[in-house]
Amino acid sequence: MSETSLQREIAAVLEQRHDAPLITVLGRRGQYRTFDGAQLAARARDVQALWDRCLGEGPHVLIAALPAGEDFLLTLVATLLGGGTLVPIAPPRAADPPGRLARIARTCGARAVLCTTNNRAMVAEQLAGGSAERDGEPACPVLAVDDPVPVRQAFAAGGPCAFPVIQHTSGSTRFPKAVPVTADQIRANCGMIRSLWGMNADSVIVNWLPHYHDMGLMGCILYPLLSGAHSVQMSPFDMIRRPAAWLEAISTWHGTFSGGPTFAFLECLNRISEDEARGLDLSSWERAFCGAEPVPSGLLDRFHQRFAASGLAREAVFACYGMAECTLFAAGEAGPLRDKDTVPEPWAGFEGCLLSQATREHIRIADPQTGRALPDGATGEIWLKGPSVCERYLGRDAEETEDFATDPDGTRWLRTGDLGGISGAYLHITGRAKDVIIVNGRNVASAEVEWLAAREHGDLSPSGAAAFASDGLAPGHAELLIELRAGAAPMDDPALLAARIRKSVAASSGVWLERIALLPRGTLPRTSSGKIRRQQAARDLACLHGAAICLDKAHVAGAAS
Repeated sequence: MSETSLQREIAAVLEQRHDAPLITVLGRRGQYRTFDGAQLAARARDVQALWDRCLGEGPHVLIAALPAGEDFLLTLVATLLGGGTLVPIAPPRAADPPGRLARIARTCGARAVLCTTNNRAMVAEQLAGGSAERDGEPACPVLAVDDPVPVRQAFAAGGPCAFPVIQHTSGSTRFPKAVPVTADQIRANCGMIRSLWGMNADSVIVNWLPHYHDMGLMGCILYPLLSGAHSVQMSPFDMIRRPAAWLEAISTWHGTFSGGPTFAFLECLNRISEDEARGLDLSSWERAFCGAEPVPSGLLDRFHQRFAASGLAREAVFACYGMAECTLFAAGEAGPLRDKDTVPEPWAGFEGCLLSQATREHIRIADPQTGRALPDGATGEIWLKGPSVCERYLGRDAEETEDFATDPDGTRWLRTGDLGGISGAYLHITGRAKDVIIVNGRNVASAEVEWLAAREHGDLSPSGAAAFASDGLAPGHAELLIELRAGAAPMDDPALLAARIRKSVAASSGVWLERIALLPRGTLPRTSSGKIRRQQAARDLACLHGAAICLDKAHVAGAAS
């Protein structure tokens, strides 16, 4: 399948749905703007004309350092229709490592960085922080999409673009890697979503997820567009500020598809009031997918029980699994509920992702050392293959071969770095291979320890925790840093809580927690997609314990406990 097939397919969707709503962008105070196929096509042509004036004739490789909303969505459609390559990234922040954006620009061969006038200075500063100028290379141009008088850049026209999209990994254990995604990989993965999840032209997708990561970009923006579905886009910050806004959007727009990581489901349970829930109608919500990190056992049951009165069906809520390197989706779909008694003990703390024949044949549970396939019921590293799995990384990371393995028959596998196992028709993800604590030769996932600890008090956040084995600790011993929920009241007896946590974690996992520190919400280092960077937290241990000590003493269960 040639790369231009994706251009033709998108153009055909815009023509077929010329007067039907394709994308709605929600604003504040009930405002919104809807684009049908004809309007998207016209606006995309305007955007392409702007690029031709400022950057020369395309196609171009463009970095989109844009906030969620209309500008990014039009940029995506214009790039794909024009045969270019889009590299979505989070808008730069002052806390970003120096040179991060410059490295991304060099790795992807970017013709320009698209931004807004509000963050243009930050983008320019980030580009100047790299080594490009010191090496005598030209600086990457910066183009503000909302500038009424954009300046033409003195650069030659771009050449052919090999990939429609370049995604970046979340970087939970190392610097994010550039993943080139072909048109064939996009179409193959989208085909799985259509077949297994039932996405079609009648679907309504409500999306609050970041547009620069695979779950939001592919699953909730590009795949709905390719399917001719209607997607309703809202700012991630609106959901973070007020989780009820997410479910209200599903209720108002009769959304059929919507989801997110585990923390989003927890935020709804903990921060949506009874008054807010009373007015919701979630009967249209057919696919409430939960993924991006291990899903704790019982979370989906609790979520359904809380919103069953609003019409949410239990079979609509399910766990899924995927990653940027396989374009998006790898496993998990709605289906019959599983008897919890059939879950093997090592995975009882995590929800399983339902496997179909199409997904099962692309998964291997492997011995991380030998690559040997392990039987069902054994925990190992999850390996993936198939038509939507990437073939390589870009830039310096392209030379790293440890992320891929090849069988004697030539079958190529992606080594995900995730731990898990298969039982019956379910894949259980338990954590990252690099985020484990060794107890008597047995690997215990950090996520398991964190969820066990959080069960001991309602103000502890399991999605804001880091358990790890520090240097100098005895085997099987670890540290725990865990954040408090927003608005948590001072605790009456933190030492008693620490003792309960230690007892529960030791009894269930065999891990003994040497130190337990309770931290303010938002203290732990995170990736741009919100995942906790445990290894960075371990390196920052002294500073993070300092943050805990700065709290009221009733909030601390650290070294003194």
